[in-house]
Amino acid sequence: MYSNNAWHLGAWLPVIVIFGLLIAAFEVWMIVDVALNKKISDRAKVWWIIGMVLIHPFVAIAYYFTDHRKR
Repeated sequence: MYSNNAWHLGAWLPVIVIFGLLIAAFEVWMIVDVALNKKISDRAKVWWIIGMVLIHPFVAIAYYFTDHRKR
């Protein structure tokens, strides 16, 4: 019934779940970092957080390489 094909979803499911959890943890870390960052304005904080909630990892990665690394 099932083949031993390595591309079967069941074989990759743990990898996908772990990768998703790592992305979620990174995003939560960046949202907390935005909230605690005293070097950016409140308006910028709101926009960063809205972007991270709506556009997920892309905005978190952008924040990491722009404002987070300046701290």
